Order: sequence, then C-alpha cells, then structure tokens
Amino acid sequence: MHKYLRAIGFSKYKKTKDVQPLLEAAVQSSSSSTIVCDGEEVYGYLSKSFGDGIGIRVYGEFEEGKDFREEYFFPYVDSDVVSTTASCVVERHSDKNSYGGMCEEPSIGVSLIFYISNGMEYARRLVSKTESTKIVSVYLSGLCLDGKILLPVKKTAQQRANSSAANKTRGTLIEAARNGDEQAMESLAMEDMNLVQEISNRIGLEDIYSIVDTCFMPYGLECDQYAIIGEILDVETVRNTLSGEEVYRMQVECNDMKLNVVVNKLDLLGEPAVGRRFKGDIWMQGRVEFGL
Repeated sequence: MHKYLRAIGFSKYKKTKDVQPLLEAAVQSSSSSTIVCDGEEVYGYLSKSFGDGIGIRVYGEFEEGKDFREEYFFPYVDSDVVSTTASCVVERHSDKNSYGGMCEEPSIGVSLIFYISNGMEYARRLVSKTESTKIVSVYLSGLCLDGKILLPVKKTAQQRANSSAANKTRGTLIEAARNGDEQAMESLAMEDMNLVQEISNRIGLEDIYSIVDTCFMPYGLECDQYAIIGEILDVETVRNTLSGEEVYRMQVECNDMKLNVVVNKLDLLGEPAVGRRFKGDIWMQGRVEFGL
C-alpha cells in the first residue's frame, strides 16, 4: 500500500484490504486514462480524481477480453505552475513500468530527481515514434506526511531583490562550474567559505531558522524525497470527495523554484498563510510537458 495516500486525504486507509475497494472503484469509474498499445501488449493508467488536483492513478495491463489487471497505484497531485525548464533526463524504473526524471536545475545546486506522474504519456510517445519526447518544462509537486509552519524572516524589498540576484548569480556560477570553468569553481569555493564563516558568527546569537531562510536538500535513502523549507505563495483547502478529509495545497517557493505541496490537515503543525514558511519532508513527483 502506498504510504502517501494519507497526504491526499485517505488517512484511515491503513491496510491493503481497505484500499482494494478504493482501487476497484477508481478503475470502474475512472475520470481519465492514458493507454499505450505496444504490439500485442496494451497497458496504461486509469486515473480517478478525489478533489481539485488530487487523485489516484492505477497502472495495469489490459488482457484479452479487455479485462484490466492492476499492478500498482500511486496518489498524484497536479500543479499548474512551471517549476523548471532545465533539460530533463528520463529513465524507466527497474522494478515496474514507471519513470523517473532528473533535471540539473542551477538554482537548486543538486540534481533534481522526481517521479514522473504522467509517465505513460512518455511511454506512449516512445512507442508511436511520431511524437516528440523532448521535455520542455516540468510541473513539480510534493506529497508530505509531516509538516510545520514557520514564521517568515523579516526582509525589506531591497533585501529580497538582493537575495534573488545572488541566487541567480550562484546558479550561473554552478552551471559554468559544471562545464569546467575553473574560475567559477574558485568563486563558488570562496563563497562557501565566507558563508560558513558568517553562519559560525551568527549561530550563537540567532535561531537556525532565521539564518536558513529556504532550503532544498535530499532526504533519506530514496532519491526522490527531499527536505524543504520555502515561502508560501498561495494556500487553499481541498476536501477529499470520498473520505471527506481536508488537505492543504500550498504553492511554495524554494531557492527561486516554485512547486505545489499537499499535506493532510491532520499532519500539519501550525496555520498556513501567504508569507509564512513551510517546512517538511516530501515525496517529489512531476508532470512533464512535451515539445512539438
């Protein structure tokens, strides 16, 4: 059973026998589908929405007689905000017919790895060989099981502008360093040394969350999970149409990158509001958009 079902409002579904009727209902009354015909093999997703932008996708194969044989499922969150337009590499997972993506986003400084939520669209394009598989943009989302709301760091408009400019400059340096620019490498090393010294001077006098305004870093053993701190740009409450539970869907900005984060109301400490910060560990997924 997928542990992130709780994030989209299914906190009471704790055993496989509880989830099975839910999956059967999703298959029988799916709201959308993506089907791939690869020779004699027919497979794909059946998707069922359970609220604005949240739902479940069930993957399986269509056997003779059009019977659907379920293999796995996952909860999904849709986003309408472009997170990155950096070049993206796609690779199929080894244990099942699903796909992961990796972007080298300069503003983050690490390889951004995520679960592709519309992977069957990519598979369908691979099979057709007439449609482009080039990814032009990625809409990132995160599902969270335990989050906290932090107060914002007080900044003037000038400080915000300076911070944004510094992030862009650092992103340019990181990109240049990846391409072998030695001067960029030296600049980044010097910048990191100065940052360590500044933190050492401030840590004894200030709270860590007043020093670390935002962060985005890998978390745990799975490559598509991250610990984030980001400013809340928008927040809305979404009710799960089946369970009746309410979840928060927030647009969060981390290191100048925007993504949607969904967390069950039961699992969030604090009251989210625009301008405050969100802190939590998320499972990252992304919807990829293809070029012509």
